[in-house]
Amino acid sequence: MSRLNILIDFIKQVLLTTFSQLLWLLGLLFIFGFILFFLARFTRNTYIKTTGKTLDIIVTGWIGTPIHELGHALFCIIFWHKIDDIKLYTPNSADGTLGYVNHSFNPKSIYQKIGNFFIGIGPIILGTIVLYGLLFFLVPNTKDVLSSIQLQSKVLSQGIHGEFMNSLNPLWKSTLYTLETLFKKGNFTDYKFWIFLYLSMCISSHMELSPPDIKGAWRGLLSIVIFFLVLNIIIIGLETVGVSNHFGGWWKFVKIESYASGINKWVGTFGALSIFASVLSGLIFFTNYFLLNIYSLSQRKGIVNPFWV
Repeated sequence: MSRLNILIDFIKQVLLTTFSQLLWLLGLLFIFGFILFFLARFTRNTYIKTTGKTLDIIVTGWIGTPIHELGHALFCIIFWHKIDDIKLYTPNSADGTLGYVNHSFNPKSIYQKIGNFFIGIGPIILGTIVLYGLLFFLVPNTKDVLSSIQLQSKVLSQGIHGEFMNSLNPLWKSTLYTLETLFKKGNFTDYKFWIFLYLSMCISSHMELSPPDIKGAWRGLLSIVIFFLVLNIIIIGLETVGVSNHFGGWWKFVKIESYASGINKWVGTFGALSIFASVLSGLIFFTNYFLLNIYSLSQRKGIVNPFWV
């Protein structure tokens, strides 16, 4: 085999390995991140087109906005970014923003540059976690719902590597079971469940990312891609020239695939929580859309298009 063919095979292996790793680690985050983002945007658009921005700010912004901004701030802390200024809730701001987190970082630090991705999508991650916390403390039959979510996690863990299509049917059934368990008739007689639904609406309707959030996340994603490319060039390069053979059994600890079992568990758990948050956000959107359209029709404004302002 010529050196050119060896080089081509090497590049191909690096690219395929990097792509598969990123798909494995971030695939579910992207899928459900986009779902949650668009559901939040559609809900906000429906409010704006029917009652204006004020009602949404009053009804949902008081808790949804602080959770959104804390999502940014949390990952600023985790990735060592300096928080220059933070406003959790300023509805009377002159420029119309409800809140913000201004942060700075060392551009020479790969870790901090990667952090831009997680800081940008922080509201979606923290929002999902908070919804889970509300479920834990406010839903009467918490244990039954959590058992169903745990089942979803196991199904997703099995489907992440090679068995995804086979896991779709069990995943669909477990999702339906989660909904049936959550909206059990007895739950509606408990006031805490209504608090759960209201707070969930507030949080999920503010998971929408602003243009600066998205811009920062894409910059961070580019850093993640470069990091994995460089890492795989080093690892696969050492394997190609045979250096890895000198490490014996210790070499497996260098490769991320060696930790697949533990990673799959965490990825599966996050995926299950994201499914729960997405379904809940979807129900909240459709409920708001239905009710606000009744109001819109009563004002002779017609049916609302929620897909853009």
